[in-house]
Amino acid sequence: MWVVLSLISAVLLGFYDIFKKQTVVGNAIIPVLFYSTLVSGLLFVPFIVTSWLRPELFDGNFWSHFYVEPLTAKQHLLIAGKTAMILVSWMFSYSAMKHLPITVVGPVNQLRPAISLILLFIIFQEHLLWTQWLGVALALVSFYLMNRSGKLEGIQFVRDKWVYMLLASAVLVALSGVYDKFLLSKETISPATIQAWYTIYDFLMMAVMLLFIWSPQKAKQPFEWRWGIVAMAVFVTIADVIYLSGLNQEAAVIVLIPLILYGVRLVVSFVYGALFFKEKNIRSKIIPLLMVLAALVFMCL
Repeated sequence: MWVVLSLISAVLLGFYDIFKKQTVVGNAIIPVLFYSTLVSGLLFVPFIVTSWLRPELFDGNFWSHFYVEPLTAKQHLLIAGKTAMILVSWMFSYSAMKHLPITVVGPVNQLRPAISLILLFIIFQEHLLWTQWLGVALALVSFYLMNRSGKLEGIQFVRDKWVYMLLASAVLVALSGVYDKFLLSKETISPATIQAWYTIYDFLMMAVMLLFIWSPQKAKQPFEWRWGIVAMAVFVTIADVIYLSGLNQEAAVIVLIPLILYGVRLVVSFVYGALFFKEKNIRSKIIPLLMVLAALVFMCL
């Protein structure tokens, strides 16, 4: 079942990337994130309120998966920490998505498993198998090849600040993946509870940023409402709940979830960018794309 959940989550995240690209191009990023988090928060408010007032409604039925359990102050702080980490990652990712082709963003984003392994080796001194080192090497070679392809579009990876933002986002997302497992296993917080409070804290933090950062300079950063904001929020919220549900299953093979999640997500966004966004130099990007997919396979062996 966890494989099916991971596949569904990956497809939804692929379309989330597509809506994100459509929404941020030529648009102010902070209000896009604000309204997106508002929609996500509104999706969970009924479950939070009902769980508090009528918890018996969630007993022994389908809706038990959406029960938002009571938390301690410490657990609220831990989820708020996760939220801040993801929010900074989003700011980097959205800024990069706004200025880079999605057929470049997708393969670079999928370096996250390689970054995760490198972090585990450096910080926690974990032993990596030769297949994992091979996967990391393939990921780095694919990044080099994507750099060569990017030059055809005037993108210099070494000098491009948007590429550095994309890499910073990838590092933060890799760290948040470890954090998610900690919240699920060590703190035994349910997936629905994590996602519900995460969306609430996300909205509150974005409201502060909207008020104090974007509003004073909104004349320089105009915002245009687009319905893709709603679609983006719905897709990522459902995808996250499904992902956490799969991650929380005892039978889940944790190392295979990134392969499914990143691989399918990458293919969906890349194909859409090539067919519908009519992005350039697709042939030169196919080899790096295949190398990223191969890297994912070796890292998960």
